[in-house]
Amino acid sequence: MRKNRILSALLAAGIAFTLTGCGSKSSDSSAKEESSAAYTTAELAEKISICGKQLKSPLTFADFGEGFTLDSYAQDSATGAMIDLFYNGELVCALDYHCSPDEIDDNQKIAGIYFTANDFNKEKISLNGFTANDKIEVLEEKLGAPTASNKTVYTYDTSDNGKLEVIDMPDGSIHSIVFIMEPHEK
Repeated sequence: MRKNRILSALLAAGIAFTLTGCGSKSSDSSAKEESSAAYTTAELAEKISICGKQLKSPLTFADFGEGFTLDSYAQDSATGAMIDLFYNGELVCALDYHCSPDEIDDNQKIAGIYFTANDFNKEKISLNGFTANDKIEVLEEKLGAPTASNKTVYTYDTSDNGKLEVIDMPDGSIHSIVFIMEPHEK
């Protein structure tokens, strides 16, 4: 009799564990299906603004308009060039180009935007109303579920190979935002 109770208890626990596991797997996969490639790069760009300027894709420096300037020095990288973007003389972010530093001009397509949150620029980039002043929980309210998340990096892949990554700190504050509009060739 005692063996039957123990066996029944173990079977009940096993069934409960199996049902719980299945339930969480299907909800995880449906959330991924909903968010997986939910945006194109152009659609995601339209949800991002820098100092109030709505982005578009493709994006050039000429699209930013008045008040925006580029640093006088562009850093050469293995895959192109990086240059700092300023608004009214204040640093905002870095722009990535798939060209050499001397080829950067107002009409060269921007391949990526790299933003590191500091006390002076936390509100300069907005993701559909989400800024680096917000806690990470607000991100999903504004953009939907990410395609991938590891509790530090929240990734939104686009259907045409673009990518948005929001990286948070252990305290829930935002460390950086990276938006890749044109991935580097492999």
